Amino acid sequence: MKKKTIIIMVIVLLVVVIIGLYGTYATSIVASNTNDTYNVTLNNSLQEITIPSGSSKTIIYHITNTNNGIVQYGVVYSGSNITVKIYDDSENSATGTFDYGENKYIKLYITNSGTSDSTASIKTVLGYENGGDLIIPSGYTLVSEVYTKLTTFITNLYTNAEKSTVTNNSITYNTVPSVGLMNDRLGSSSTDINSGNIRYYGAEPSNYIYFNCSDYSNQTSDTCETWRIIGVFEGKVKIMRGSIIVLYSSDSPLNTTVPTFSWDNKNTSTGAENDYGKNDWTDARLMKLLNPGYESETIGGSLYYNSEIGSHYVGENNATETCDFTNAGIKNATTRNLISSTKYYLGGWNDSSIYSNQIYGYERGTTVYTGRPTSWTGKIALPYPSDYGYAADLGSCTQNLYGYNDSTCTSVNWMKTIFTSNTWLLTSGSDDSDSVWTVNSSGKVDTGISAYSKIDIFPVLYLSSKLYVESGTGTSSDPYKLSVS
Repeated sequence: MKKKTIIIMVIVLLVVVIIGLYGTYATSIVASNTNDTYNVTLNNSLQEITIPSGSSKTIIYHITNTNNGIVQYGVVYSGSNITVKIYDDSENSATGTFDYGENKYIKLYITNSGTSDSTASIKTVLGYENGGDLIIPSGYTLVSEVYTKLTTFITNLYTNAEKSTVTNNSITYNTVPSVGLMNDRLGSSSTDINSGNIRYYGAEPSNYIYFNCSDYSNQTSDTCETWRIIGVFEGKVKIMRGSIIVLYSSDSPLNTTVPTFSWDNKNTSTGAENDYGKNDWTDARLMKLLNPGYESETIGGSLYYNSEIGSHYVGENNATETCDFTNAGIKNATTRNLISSTKYYLGGWNDSSIYSNQIYGYERGTTVYTGRPTSWTGKIALPYPSDYGYAADLGSCTQNLYGYNDSTCTSVNWMKTIFTSNTWLLTSGSDDSDSVWTVNSSGKVDTGISAYSKIDIFPVLYLSSKLYVESGTGTSSDPYKLSVS
């Protein structure tokens, strides 16, 4: 009997140790992904946390029910210029019920919008399980706002709003006119009506966003460029520069130029099939200008990505021009870290007398000029023809892409208001070695422009999927602000 008792005691002791180790491990995992973890009980739940001016802090608010039975709980806060939101991926909600001994781990985002340090006071209020509403103390606010990833935020705007349908080229699309969003069904009626990419469309949707900022703690039109959100694609938000690139002379800031760019201007002596450029984006000179990894190039390599001064290729037969991207390129390492390396599709076609859904399929297809790659993975590219096509209100614009210069299309396409001159697209022609797709100044889409031509660009990129929305409504006067720490 004594031997059995000893064995049982050893087993119990091992179980207790294992449980203790697990609890310690679980807490350490929570803490390692945040700035602080605050462990409190419901009988002593007040926490006071100093937040520096104009900054933010992430905490895990861990509460344990020490009351006998099930109770309601709610997390509340107070503080001058303090706002507290709950993360959309928080393990537990900021309100609910829990039983004796139960734990809740609540991930909170605290911001101080003031110009001096401020103290955030956070506490838990209780109520009976079926006792009606929680009683919020005077001066406190119940945590109810959600701190949401940008991808989730835009998706929710589409998902939670009332839909209207439009039919274009025999495909019926769901649209949300109230927020200017639509679902493209991946260009196919065989895809569920809500299972495609979510895109902004129409004359003036609320898709403005601050990006490429010199100071992300103070995002304004003075510290940031204003970009436009194209939509949500495969779990990432795709954005486009919202204005033409202007180069400022480093010697005289008042001396500015509006550059044009060749998509590629190689000739037969430098690797092209003719003297009009080569429509292979994976080796294009514009690609090397925009992206990292080409710093060893003597001309043009990574100048935009690194905000550097040098020369870039533009014009026929390897011609070059000097350029200063000091104030017009990607401003800093913080911005570069926000850009996601993404797979871009390089399928081509030779006729723009087709509709948005058709070119979407060709972009992701294998019809290319002989030997050209069908995909490329990188940081910065150009808009697709389908991006431009789907930016129009398809309920009003019933033309094919070649007819997008029709006033019924130009007046309901937010991208056309930006493309005021000839503009390069990413897609190449499939029937010859140098042709590239463009939007011309009238708004129609062309396919036969030679790659060496001098044309405007509007860089496109995908943001990291981990970015959250700090604030903003997406209008031109109140662009979305990213939370960047």
